[in-house]
Amino acid sequence: MEHLSVASPAGIVLSLDAVLILLLALACLGSKLFDRYLTYYGLQSVLLAVAAGTAAFVEKDPALWALAGLTLVLKGIAIPEAARRLLVRRLDLKRDVATIVGPSTSLILGAILAGFAYLVIGPQHLAHGLISASIIPISTAVILIGALAMVVRRHMVAQLLGWLIMENGVFLGGITLTASFPFIVEAGIFFDVVAGFLIMLAMTTGLAESLIPLSDRRRREPT
Repeated sequence: MEHLSVASPAGIVLSLDAVLILLLALACLGSKLFDRYLTYYGLQSVLLAVAAGTAAFVEKDPALWALAGLTLVLKGIAIPEAARRLLVRRLDLKRDVATIVGPSTSLILGAILAGFAYLVIGPQHLAHGLISASIIPISTAVILIGALAMVVRRHMVAQLLGWLIMENGVFLGGITLTASFPFIVEAGIFFDVVAGFLIMLAMTTGLAESLIPLSDRRRREPT
């Protein structure tokens, strides 16, 4: 797959996917609403599932089809919806105010990091005309933007979503270089991320519940 041409139909789909994933990472960085965080992450994961499906179509690999399906169901639908029900609806987390810098400054820093990624790992440093020359700089930029989100945000949930954006960048690069990344490695990383998310979500829920006054909890309980 790293030998795939950018001008081929599959290469165009992957390049468009990567650009949209980068834009969603920047959108998440520029937002302060938890519901939008989850929406942007879910859309990113759906696009990753499309990228994995494209790789499966090119490679004729059933294992990659399975990985695409798991990405769509778990990362694109199940995780964002479960987090939305628990954090936004149950715990009433609406707006992230625990930030070091504002959204505008965050977007400027994110754009600088994206430019840095293209400067260091740009098409000029990779084989010209191949899909890896188009995708790898973008996946690197997504990783850097996810790391920036973890730095500029202080809330545990926002930092967790920044970490998940970083993982999406790694996943995008792995899909692009799928011929040299064994499926078992990609699947192992995938399930590690899902397990880590569930553990941190449980910790966040327990911490948030412990901070809710007993009287408020009694009002929330059905009679």
